[in-house]
Amino acid sequence: MVKLVLITHGNLGEALLDTASVICCCAKKNITAFSVSGKVDLNELETKIKKSFAKEETLIMVDSFGGTSSNIALKCFAENNNISIACGVNLNMVLSALNNQSKMNLTELTAKVIADGKKAILEATELIKK
Repeated sequence: MVKLVLITHGNLGEALLDTASVICCCAKKNITAFSVSGKVDLNELETKIKKSFAKEETLIMVDSFGGTSSNIALKCFAENNNISIACGVNLNMVLSALNNQSKMNLTELTAKVIADGKKAILEATELIKK
């Protein structure tokens, strides 16, 4: 089973995780959310994140590329290549990850999560105009 890690600014990761676990009626197992803020010691946070998955295959989902959350994830990847990083996390991505983490390997899961996340980004008004 692929380990899941959310690294987001503020409480976004916890909110996404809480909402997804209600929607899919699943337990929050093998998934951890970490918050990045001005009040958090980033070195301490990085250490906690690394300890949360050790050497397991892990999909890290972050809120934005180029921000603190992705920079921390990239540091983790530099030390452990059993990691994949998906940026731009949204609710569909978390739902997909939770529903598929025990069915797919890391490479397959990463592709599925990103594809499902992209499907959720659209202009809904265009759909009803057709």
